[in-house]
Amino acid sequence: MKNLQSRFVAFGLALTVAAGLASASFTNKTVQDEETRTFSVNGFDRLDMGSAFVIHVKQGSSYSVKATGRKQDLDELEAQVKGKTLDIHYGSKWNRNRKRVTFDITMPSLQGIDFSGASTSDVRGFKNQGNMSVEVSGASTSTIELDADKIEVDFSGASTVNLIGRADQITGDISGATTVKAFDLQSKKVQLEVSGASGVRVNASEKLSIDASGASSVRYRGSASVSANTSGASSVRKDA
Repeated sequence: MKNLQSRFVAFGLALTVAAGLASASFTNKTVQDEETRTFSVNGFDRLDMGSAFVIHVKQGSSYSVKATGRKQDLDELEAQVKGKTLDIHYGSKWNRNRKRVTFDITMPSLQGIDFSGASTSDVRGFKNQGNMSVEVSGASTSTIELDADKIEVDFSGASTVNLIGRADQITGDISGATTVKAFDLQSKKVQLEVSGASGVRVNASEKLSIDASGASSVRYRGSASVSANTSGASSVRKDA
């Protein structure tokens, strides 16, 4: 009986070791399947990207664009500068078997971004920018650190956007059940149209003008004078 039990124990240990080795082999293969590719592009101050990318953007004295992912996915990428906009997308048709591709981008100045297609992004370190346009759509998630004179926003499609930093003026549209968290963006003047059950948190010190509809919720901080036009089940209230 003891010999039989010993055999079962030994067999169990062997299975455990084999499973561990198989897992390690799979993990190593997954890591080895990824590579990093550098794109030789420059002269841009705007970004247009989507397709479920993970995007990291920071300010630097020179241009650098690197993508990390599977070789077969990187081979399908196209990156080109159109005017002052860096446009990165897949050249071929949609492929459900694509895996995550991560971009690390460094650029001297940032005047506009357009992130879409369930992308995940963070933008950091840009100081003393003039006017900026920021578009986030298609269930994307973005954290954006800003220091600008005027920001024009267009957020839609159930996206989530976190805004940090400083802006003299913010204008734009927020729609489609989008969430905007901007208590940490110190703003002077804010003028927004909010619709489609969106939720917005803003901070304004001088003037706040809101047109809210479709069960949207706007909460604000700061000492700004407030002009609010609401319809449906929408509300505009000072944060407690």
